[in-house]
Amino acid sequence: ETNPFTSYNYHSKGNFTGMVDIVILGATEVDVNFNGNVVTHSDGYLLHGIGGWQNCLFGKTVILPIPLFRDRIPVILDEVTTLCGPGELIDVIVTERGIAINPLRKDLLEKVKHANLPIKTIHELKEEAEKICGKPQKPTFTEKVVAIVKWVDGTVIDVVKQIQPA
Repeated sequence: ETNPFTSYNYHSKGNFTGMVDIVILGATEVDVNFNGNVVTHSDGYLLHGIGGWQNCLFGKTVILPIPLFRDRIPVILDEVTTLCGPGELIDVIVTERGIAINPLRKDLLEKVKHANLPIKTIHELKEEAEKICGKPQKPTFTEKVVAIVKWVDGTVIDVVKQIQPA
């Protein structure tokens, strides 16, 4: 018996995230480099904190089941609005229109080579979303920082800036 404060805490001696075979997480955005965002939407507005999301990225296979678009806004972008998790730790993106496997995971690509699954590149999924929704305009920000995104070791990996008033 355990709890998330022990089992998924990067700094806990009881952390066993690296021993978990499959981790399934959500995301508000993913980019073509498999970087993930969970704290802002594409409009740049702050949603909520990260919680234990980053800690779970240390699982052996990290899968993000996400829609290809939300409210006519593509979820797969050239670059995430806010970096919360590095792409080298995100292995698979599953959408209703196809599955993208991180090219760094050659082992997974080999295993699904002959499977009857709709495997596509992340670029193909992004292009398909843009054909349906168009390419959204990026939000405009002021220089005022309203939140800081830290990695599990305390390193600042991104900041959330205030949205430019209309």
